[in-house]
Amino acid sequence: MSMTIDNLRVDHRVTILQDFSDAAGTVMRAGETGLLRGLSFDQLGQSIHMRIEPEAGVVSLVFSLRATSGPRNGHMREYFEVGDYVPVPGTERVFHDPASRTMIVRKSLAPEPTYAADAPWPQPGIEGPDRLEDMEQEMRKRIDHIGVASSIAEIYANRMRAFQRAGNEPRAAAAFKLAVEWMWTYAGWATSGGEGAANSYEAKLFQASLVREFGYDPTEKPKS
Repeated sequence: MSMTIDNLRVDHRVTILQDFSDAAGTVMRAGETGLLRGLSFDQLGQSIHMRIEPEAGVVSLVFSLRATSGPRNGHMREYFEVGDYVPVPGTERVFHDPASRTMIVRKSLAPEPTYAADAPWPQPGIEGPDRLEDMEQEMRKRIDHIGVASSIAEIYANRMRAFQRAGNEPRAAAAFKLAVEWMWTYAGWATSGGEGAANSYEAKLFQASLVREFGYDPTEKPKS
């Protein structure tokens, strides 16, 4: 099973395209808009967790990857349209000189989702041993689909955000680079010219989105 999330991006505006209710019965209607402020996988429960800020309040959503109807893996585009990047208030800096290469320090608006203690793979964090390479290998063994590369890219993007919140620029930059590398791997695994062009365009958008979040592109060498 592919574990892609169909290009949904944290800190972007999303529009609901058709009515749905999630596993907890939370209802959202077509035409509603909100800001996607949280997006993560529950590896044990095989579900996607989203945190959306509509006009008032915060909506937490949970979608099972095994669902037969409604928003789920591979069907997010049918229910959500991704719009503009909208940074968390107070975290966006104005860069009059892009060469300053300063990381944007992100601040959480709400606690990060918690997961079962016995989950086989811990969610990316900032403490303890880093097991993401083990997670990569296991995901590649279990998931026979090129989408696994984009899913791994999203995992590293979330790790980048965790280190941004901690103010650890070197490790956030390292996670940024791995996220971008995996997204371009996804593009490179295409099996046709048309698919390759589409996936390359997707990778460019992904990298550009991370650059806006991070403040600069760590994959580019500083200008001398």
